[in-house]
Amino acid sequence: MFTPTTTRFIKTLGTSAILCLPLIANGAAPPQKWQLNPAKTKVNFEVSYLKNSIIKGKFNKLEGVINYDETNPQNTEIRFTVYTDSIDTDLKPRDYFIRRKELLNTKQYPTLKFDSTKVRLLNPREGYVTGNFIALGQSKPMTVKVTLTDVYTQSKTKPSALKFKATGLVNRHDYGVTAFPGIFGTTIPIVITGELMPAK
Repeated sequence: MFTPTTTRFIKTLGTSAILCLPLIANGAAPPQKWQLNPAKTKVNFEVSYLKNSIIKGKFNKLEGVINYDETNPQNTEIRFTVYTDSIDTDLKPRDYFIRRKELLNTKQYPTLKFDSTKVRLLNPREGYVTGNFIALGQSKPMTVKVTLTDVYTQSKTKPSALKFKATGLVNRHDYGVTAFPGIFGTTIPIVITGELMPAK
């Protein structure tokens, strides 16, 4: 049901890396491969509950990489994975409920994956990432907007890192999750904030 969250997240990573590359200081060639820092990345979502309240949640386990195409940034490749069983709404009974077959179906579909197909920059800090989002056995094209929020160097001996934010909306019905229409809302806002670092 909250599968969409992952999607936004994946795209966020891709765009962020691309956006930040031109901004890295000292004139050094930017790394061509980046990886997500799970400890500093959050995939948050909200879903209306009983039409008069909001449930907020997140996914705690995820990973992602970006292969930057310096010649043609629009061809940059982004791959991202979120593990559905890591869903966390701060209430364990509710988490178990969401993992059930009619919603996230985590036993049959343990991951949410995204593979980018196109990147379009609006300016040095904003852009759109389009790709295929695979959730609950279905693959559909999706596009999200990503914003680079910061570029920094941790120390003289450590590489630069990129901070980003991505936002979007997901319709759970697009992935066949139509159960409990009177309990959970259909459109799910997603906000992803995180950090990318040069891959080792």
